[in-house]
Amino acid sequence: MTLAPDNQESGVPLWGFVAGAAVLIAAAFAAVWVMFPAPDTRHDLVSPSGAARIELGELCGDAGCDRVAILDAGGVRTGCPLALTGNQPLFHEVTAAWSADESRVVLSYVAQDGGTGSLTIERTDCVITQ
Repeated sequence: MTLAPDNQESGVPLWGFVAGAAVLIAAAFAAVWVMFPAPDTRHDLVSPSGAARIELGELCGDAGCDRVAILDAGGVRTGCPLALTGNQPLFHEVTAAWSADESRVVLSYVAQDGGTGSLTIERTDCVITQ
């Protein structure tokens, strides 16, 4: 029996093909993992009722720090503006004091160098969607 040209065996066993594909996919995931730096600090602060939470993160470089606060309330995620400057991480340690109706949270933070500060976030100010 002669096989037609489009039915020729490739000479690569199935296990070799599967192993090669797995290595290629693992290498792609590793490249993406290494390409994006991890944030310098990251905190997830949940309200007492559990209905809202704020995620804080910052990534600092020579040009300064990018700081973000994301409010997650009822499955809707919005950004909260942060007016903090500097090129050193501020959120080494963070505690949250939520108001009784959870419409406001006061964040008290300690920087890695020992400096302290506080920041008030109103839920109504968290309207950044992109």
